[in-house]
Amino acid sequence: MARKRDPMYPRLILAALCALGADVGLAAGATDRAGNRLEALIEQPAPKTPDADDRDASPRYCTADHQWCVRTRADGEDSTAQLEVEHRVAGEAAPRMRFVPLTALDESGSARPWPFIVRMAPGIGAPRVPADAVQAQLQNVLVGVLDEATTSYSGGGASASEVRLARIYHQDDGVQVDADVLILPANGSEMIRACFSEADRTQRAGACHDEYSFSAELTLDPAGQGMPVLRYRTTATRYPAGVSRREDSLAKPPLRRKDLRTETVAACSFLRVLHFDGARYQPDAPLPDCAHYPTL
Repeated sequence: MARKRDPMYPRLILAALCALGADVGLAAGATDRAGNRLEALIEQPAPKTPDADDRDASPRYCTADHQWCVRTRADGEDSTAQLEVEHRVAGEAAPRMRFVPLTALDESGSARPWPFIVRMAPGIGAPRVPADAVQAQLQNVLVGVLDEATTSYSGGGASASEVRLARIYHQDDGVQVDADVLILPANGSEMIRACFSEADRTQRAGACHDEYSFSAELTLDPAGQGMPVLRYRTTATRYPAGVSRREDSLAKPPLRRKDLRTETVAACSFLRVLHFDGARYQPDAPLPDCAHYPTL
């Protein structure tokens, strides 16, 4: 049976990278064999009297114990940005601040914190365990950001996001920040095409728009040991069934009622296990070419 379609542009659903739980989708609270833990971050209330710096900043997201907090902040007129990371250490009045540089954003782009953190077990996350006992007891983490972009055009629009993770770890000479240890598509949504006549509407069985979606789930592998092992699962769909961005829909045979359903696109729906190679995360098999699914 044909479903009634909302003509409004479909909103981007930001998947949880997990069994992290819900926004490039990790399962919150997941722990692996090594003791690494994936936690959801909690959005904090906006301050009643914000500072001037807060005008270009995202909300703060913190762990339940408030030991770690993150936010993104634009920096100047050139649209560069950074991820600000607060680390509260027991016995210290002020948090230690860490900064992860982010790529420059165009007018259609924005960046916000990835609302999860991977807190690593003692002795994990650095190339070598510091000899300095003070540095050795400090926790190493993975934090991230979601880069998002949107565009609109007559009869439709598109959105896409990318997740970028950074590693923060401690050595004898102090804290180290490795940006972009993982960069992967997170979510996307696109609506294209329109009916310009009753003949078009008949040809399309009343479904005048093609809708495409891509979502990803980034999860902590519970069997992982040592550096956290991540699982990246994606799902791509299209509506109506059988449509393609690369073909003129009006040049194809008319749609039938049985085509008016959401169809999973197998080529861009896959699972990969990601291992850290010392510099960045690598998939256990090449990623399929899904750059076109969908694009801005």
